[in-house]
Order: sequence, then C-alpha cells, then structure tokens
Amino acid sequence: MLNVGIIGGSGLTGREIIKILLKHNGARITAVTSRSSAGKKVSDIFPEFNTLTDLVFTDPGEKTLFGAADFFFVCLPHTDAMEFVKKAHDAGKKTVDLSADYRMQNTKTYEKFYKTTHKYPELLKKAVYGLPELFREKIKKADITANAGCHASCTILGAAPALKNLQVESVISDSKTGVSGAGIKPVASSLYININENDVPYNVGFKHRHAPEITEVLKRSTGKNVKLILTPQLIPVDRGMLATIYIKLKKAAPLERVKKIYRDFYSKEPFVRFTENISMHNVQNTNFIDIKVEDSGQKDILLVITAFDNLLKGASGNAVQNMNLMMGFDETEGLL
Repeated sequence: MLNVGIIGGSGLTGREIIKILLKHNGARITAVTSRSSAGKKVSDIFPEFNTLTDLVFTDPGEKTLFGAADFFFVCLPHTDAMEFVKKAHDAGKKTVDLSADYRMQNTKTYEKFYKTTHKYPELLKKAVYGLPELFREKIKKADITANAGCHASCTILGAAPALKNLQVESVISDSKTGVSGAGIKPVASSLYININENDVPYNVGFKHRHAPEITEVLKRSTGKNVKLILTPQLIPVDRGMLATIYIKLKKAAPLERVKKIYRDFYSKEPFVRFTENISMHNVQNTNFIDIKVEDSGQKDILLVITAFDNLLKGASGNAVQNMNLMMGFDETEGLL
C-alpha cells in the first residue's frame, strides 16, 4: 500500500484528491496539510467525508511531514508549490505538482507570465509535463510530474492530433470554465451576484497564463510551432470546461480523414471518448475528456470541441492518473 501525502489539502483540488484516494485500492492518505485548518478534522472542513476518514489537517511546516508518506501531491499556489516540490525531491519523494511552477521549460516565459523568478531551474529540467495522452512513457519514469493546466489540457488535447498530422496555420480556442476554476477562496469575480446569468471573458488573446503553456507543450509533443488565440470565459456552472477550437488549415482535409486521424491518435487512451452529442453534463464528476470533430462549413477551418470536468481531468483526476503511472498502478485505478 502506497502512503500518500497531500500538501494543501483544504482547497478544491485537494478535496477531489481525497475523494479519489479514499476509493483507491493501492494508496492511502497518511498526511494532509493546511495552514488555515491545521488541527481540524478533514470531515469538519468537508462534511461529505464524515465517517469515511479520521484524517486531521497538519501544518505543512511540521518537520515530520516528509517522513509521513512516500508520495506527495502538492496542491498549492505557484511559488509556494515550488518550495515544497523541492523539499519533497530532496527527501527522495516522488511528486505530482498541481501548480504551474514546473510546467514550462522556458524560465523566461514562466517569469513573464507568473511575475516571479524560478528558483530551481535545474530541478525544472527533471520535471515531466503531466498529460498522459502525450507523455505517458516519460511520466512512468518521472520523479516530478507537473500536472497540466485546465485550459491548457482541454485545448492541447483538442489540437494535438491536427497539429501532428495536418498543415496548421493557427488555433483559436474559446474555452469556457465553471466557477470552481477560480478556487475555494471568495473573490469578487466569482461571487453569485457577479457570475449568475453571466459570461465573463478574461485574459483573452495571449494573455492567460495557460496560453504559453499550450504553445510550448504542443511544440514539445508535435515538433511544430503554432499561432494561438485563447479566450477563457467564466460561466455560471459549478464544474466543467468546454473548449470550442477553430483550427485554421493551410491545406483543407476531408472531415472523415480528420476524424480517423483523431480516433487513431487516441485509440488506446482510457479516458478519451468521441461523441456526436458533446455536453459538460456528460463529463462532470468523471475523468473523461469528450471530443467532437465537427464540420465548420469552411473547408480550411477544422472545428474541434472538447469537454471535461475542470476539477478532475482538468486537475485532480489527471493528477491521480499521473500518480498511477509513476507508481506502477493500473492507470484507471480509483478513477472509474
């Protein structure tokens, strides 16, 4: 049985990892931290875990933390996560980091978009981007896996097969996310009065932090550069993400050929599904990503729609999928 620690367990991603690991046959939670809730039972903060666990939040500064588990999830904001990933690595523990601190290999790009200096560029070189559909074999050998961003993975998985196999000029991704993407702490933009019956675009164009992540990872996985416009939008749903992706082709390709390219590309992926009836409701509370390849009505524009649960395949579910690969479990363990 693998002993697992969750650093930053009182946020939404930590909550989802707890939920998954309580039904995981090969792993058990032996440590869960929270600065704000240290000393409180997990079930006091998240009542749905009442009678399911007696875990108590501990302070992440405790010296015994890294002796309490063999594998760690780091569910902290960027810069905070950077330090704890380093500490876990120094203690010889494998880690999945759910922040952005180890996703981008280009430190200048990271520093531009996250307004902070990366303190451990040598450690960054060891990190593997945590998207199993593209980097499975590297993840299996990784000590540090940088879990993919939600807007990033929803767009990357929708664009990668086309970029790999067709002549692509540019990609425009209109990516809508549920309010849980803003996290558990209350902020004005996600208050009910501001989000209800509303649709709020933010950091559009190439301003969102996931935009350079998308282009870097697509180049890393396909060998090709791509021009990208990303339009993230916050919509009044609890959880879910749906990206409508417009792929401008240099040379038109028949729809049936494109559909075959996509199906072949993901033919062995346990969490990729193809559908003609795409909807957030179909993927909420699952680790699946649904993909629809559509006729745009323009021969040189390919339309791909992707949908997943931003808290699961877009965050915690994908993180456990990465852990399963890193530790030799069945990839789907705890996720089906």
